[in-house]
Amino acid sequence: MKNKNDQWSYPPFLEWKWKSYDNTRIVSIDEFLEKNRMAQFFIGTDSQSKKKCVMTTALIAYHWGHGGTIIIHTQRLPLFMNLRQKLIAEAMRSLETAWYITPKIPDTSEIIIHLDVNSNLKWKSGKYRDELVGMIVSQNFKCKCKPDAWGASKVSDRKCRYK
Repeated sequence: MKNKNDQWSYPPFLEWKWKSYDNTRIVSIDEFLEKNRMAQFFIGTDSQSKKKCVMTTALIAYHWGHGGTIIIHTQRLPLFMNLRQKLIAEAMRSLETAWYITPKIPDTSEIIIHLDVNSNLKWKSGKYRDELVGMIVSQNFKCKCKPDAWGASKVSDRKCRYK
């Protein structure tokens, strides 16, 4: 969203509304974390643009051998100026989620951030890979890029289609 001064702004993390993956109910992120304390967590953000941008962050709690559960936060935003700005905003949304959940889960629970950036330089996003991975790894989180970043490229992507 833009504020009065035409600068980028969006709600602080604690104001984000999280929903079930099927978008039928609002979910408390704290209750979700408590219920899935012993899970491995994957976080991915993706966005789609037409006249405006729709950005979705997915928080996936996976219990090995028992499956997983997902909650999502979706928001409409103005268009990004360029691909780099869009990819950094996606990575920051995932980082904000990781920062929030880290103190709320046991040290034995792993967090892996999935970036919607390609490892192959033949794709436009590939030239930003090192910058984005560095941003995530410098914050002590594990990171995956396409084609291994299914949390962003599959889970979030399916929920951020512009309608």
